Amino acid sequence: MQTVEIIPSASALMQSLRGFGYSPETAVADLIDNSIAAGATRVDIDIEWNDSDPRVAVLDDGAGLDGDALVFAMTFGGAGPVAERPENDLGRFGLGLKTASLSQCRRMTVASRQDRQTVVLSWDVDEVQQRGRWVASIPDELPSVPLAERLAEQPNGSLVVWERMDAIGGLYGLDKEAFFLRIQDIRAHAAMVFHRFIGGDAQRLAIVVNGRPVLSWDPFQRSHPATITMPTERLRHSGRMIVVTPHVLPHRDRFGNDAEYEAAGGPGGWGERQGFYVYRGKRLVVAGGWLGLGGTRAWSREESSRLARIAIDLPLGVDAEWRIDVRKSLARPPATMRSRLTAIGTVCRERAREVFAWRGNQGRRRMAPSEDDALWIAESTASRLRYRINRAHPAVRAVAERLNDDAKVLDGLLALIEISVPVERIWLDVSEADGAGAPPLGSAETAELASRIASLLSAMPGDESASDRLDNLLRQLPGAPTSLRQSILKLVETTA
Repeated sequence: MQTVEIIPSASALMQSLRGFGYSPETAVADLIDNSIAAGATRVDIDIEWNDSDPRVAVLDDGAGLDGDALVFAMTFGGAGPVAERPENDLGRFGLGLKTASLSQCRRMTVASRQDRQTVVLSWDVDEVQQRGRWVASIPDELPSVPLAERLAEQPNGSLVVWERMDAIGGLYGLDKEAFFLRIQDIRAHAAMVFHRFIGGDAQRLAIVVNGRPVLSWDPFQRSHPATITMPTERLRHSGRMIVVTPHVLPHRDRFGNDAEYEAAGGPGGWGERQGFYVYRGKRLVVAGGWLGLGGTRAWSREESSRLARIAIDLPLGVDAEWRIDVRKSLARPPATMRSRLTAIGTVCRERAREVFAWRGNQGRRRMAPSEDDALWIAESTASRLRYRINRAHPAVRAVAERLNDDAKVLDGLLALIEISVPVERIWLDVSEADGAGAPPLGSAETAELASRIASLLSAMPGDESASDRLDNLLRQLPGAPTSLRQSILKLVETTA
């Protein structure tokens, strides 16, 4: 068999490799991956606007590289996806350092120190185009960035510098305000992707952006007392263990304030961040979405499932089966695991729907109110979902008993209310308000509502105390303030 060696065009291929679709935040994350593989404990990131000529420098205190190792690290393809890698090596394709950097700039420089010896190499897009060959350059001096001085003081470590940004990247051509908003995106993305490293659940790593430490963002809000962590499942696939842990996050009403609630939503907000969180070596690869699961009709991001977040921990070595891409931002479960993951997701989504529907009033482990306690009941029919008012509710029964023979009038009024519930309009309003509840009651509204509920409470039969009966009533009222409860009890005690 005869063969023909076909050498790819250096100029054309380098331009193509620049178009992998990295954003500034995903590109920076790829550099942090390299720092973790080098055993770094700290990564400093300096992002300069530089009068519309941005520069980015990333410095770590990892093991560093010697001359041969740096040449290998700057080789497109490196060891490739089939190579055996250490447990802390988050690479796969041997492209990340180069493609991530050149997606944002036309010149990237890597300087590395090992045993106090410094080696430097640069890839320059314009030089490769001019020469038509895969030729990297050895600069006479390091780029003029503050972190270069820091590197010179370290015995080991590596520095990556991006220069000559152009329109293909996400930092080019921005005014100062827009540029600093992108820096916030980079901070938020690092806080999310590396939260287990920053928080100490993995190889501990400090990440500092423009002098400010990045704080970890826990997608599962495990420190919140109202978060429901469901049982962990361990699934074996291809001889390796996959760990799956579903979580149901608290309803908006359970957060102390709007700022706390918005922070828990994460980058992109609550709707975007629902779903599966796929980790590879404890590094977040997929931050939300339903992985195309859901049976015959794939699940979409819905208001009722916004509180469901499911962690999937993958070991290294399953990249091909999970189809993890070069940017480490996409994954798809293998066919043999889809049914089990769908079953886990179904249970988590149903539990999240309960919390969403009952507005977090069931507490950390309690289920939704029983049918007798619930004021509204949802019924599924062959054609649609119908909501009806529970005629067995103590408040409804109390009014019906007062009316005696005229109770049919009340039943007719309730039936009219039930059939006219504007479900579509309610969902639209909730969606446009990003799940926000009703605004807090003012003092005048509180007094008026307290008077009405006090009259109803007095009419309700039962051996329970007024306080217990009131608690059952207010459980139906989302976010009922303490002041309302106190006002009602005061009115009841006054008229008793």
